[in-house]
Amino acid sequence: MGFPVVGAAAGADRAWAWVGGLGLLVITAFLLLPNPTASAVMYDGIEFACVAAMVAGVRRNRPAAVAGWSLLIAGQAASVVADIMFDVYALVLHDDSWPGPWDVAYLISYLGTISGLCGLLLRRNRGRGYAGFVDSLLVGVAFALLSWVFLIRYIAAGETMGTLGHVVTLAYPCLDLVVLVLVLWLLTTDGKRRAAFLLLVAGMATALIADHLWAFVDMTSYDPALSVGRYVSASYLLSFLLLAMAITHPGMVAVGLPTPAPVTRPMSWQRLGLLAGAVLIAPALLAWQALTGNGTVRDALPIAVASAAMFLLGLTRMTMLVRRLHRQARVMQQQAERLRELAEQDPLTGLPNRRTWDSALPAALVRAGRDGTPVSVAIIDLDHFKAFNDRHGHQMGDRLLKEAAAVWADGLRDGDLLARYGGEEFVALLPDADETEATRVLDRLRRRTPMGCTFSAGLAIWDGRESGEALLHRADRALYRAKAAGRDRVERAQAAAPGPRSMDLAPGSPELQESLRHLG
Repeated sequence: MGFPVVGAAAGADRAWAWVGGLGLLVITAFLLLPNPTASAVMYDGIEFACVAAMVAGVRRNRPAAVAGWSLLIAGQAASVVADIMFDVYALVLHDDSWPGPWDVAYLISYLGTISGLCGLLLRRNRGRGYAGFVDSLLVGVAFALLSWVFLIRYIAAGETMGTLGHVVTLAYPCLDLVVLVLVLWLLTTDGKRRAAFLLLVAGMATALIADHLWAFVDMTSYDPALSVGRYVSASYLLSFLLLAMAITHPGMVAVGLPTPAPVTRPMSWQRLGLLAGAVLIAPALLAWQALTGNGTVRDALPIAVASAAMFLLGLTRMTMLVRRLHRQARVMQQQAERLRELAEQDPLTGLPNRRTWDSALPAALVRAGRDGTPVSVAIIDLDHFKAFNDRHGHQMGDRLLKEAAAVWADGLRDGDLLARYGGEEFVALLPDADETEATRVLDRLRRRTPMGCTFSAGLAIWDGRESGEALLHRADRALYRAKAAGRDRVERAQAAAPGPRSMDLAPGSPELQESLRHLG
């Protein structure tokens, strides 16, 4: 029973390929029909079949962006209604007036297409910013200038259509420019570009090309019934077929999904080249008209307006890029600070770690030597910590370390430093503290030790000459004496042995090594 289901699923996944193959065969047959009436009927039938395939594709694939796809299909359906109305008026009623009732349906089809594309774009581009939209607008302005110079200006100059005819006729290229901007924006969005995505873009691009070819045919007075008009009609059919293939493809569900954050496309050289070429269209047209018009620029005002618009869009894009760089810089700074904290802090207690201690101790000795102030160093070790771990478990041991670190750090003076040295050992740096003051601070910490525990500490007072390592070594020796004396006490280190000022000696020098041997 399982095999037929698998086969059916596989056949459903290949539905878009069947639609494409059969559609190409039917479009080829359309090109071979000699009779205009039969061609019109077949043309409308192919469009209707493509819209039916689109509806079936949405019902089968059940995309999340069903509203966007439905509006897009509604736009194509309105175009089919407009074509049928046009054919009925032209072939049955022999009414070739302009504009006609079919223009209302054509304009409604644009609204459906534009609304559908906006619905898909807003979902796909959710939370991703509008840099791609600005780039698309910039390219759209450049194409609008080209459209004005080579198409719209001639339509606007017509004197036989009347005001309504001018408005309707100019609406088509203007709405085409809106569709172009949306298609370009779709191309600039991040995310995967599977077959359904590419088929959708190809279908919309083919429709735009067909619109401009039809405008050229109409402007040059070609008879649409001739072969040129037939190929333009085939281009429209191809756009319907590509859209039907896109919507019946299983990958169409991903077109309207928000783009995952990690899938961010950097600006490609192709995109930069397209933007650069778009910006250069205005000066190129200016130079061309100046050269061919003996210094007269016929479209000076449209070129100036387009240049200003592209300049402002470029400035907007640069502002967005600078803000993005600032945001990235802040994120990188925060990450760097976080990494520095991780490198300098003990992950369990949140105290400075040994790396931080190794940097802080020499700096404190340098300051004390310069200012002539005392410095005390203590090594603190929790008493019987291993036995506590064995009796209560490692989780309680970690809790003891964290709570002890918190209460000890709270009991320090301003400017003091408590760091975790390793295991249950901590080190305290007490600047400007002589033996009496340092002992008082350590006794206060000892009384605050949580969970009924105690600690032993070895205290060493810097003699103004020894190195940090030697000072710490004396504190460590004092700690061992505190442990041996019964724990829960602070033991003062013995005075340092006389020797050269190791602060002035280079690491590894014979004099420093000799001093350390005496100190050991």
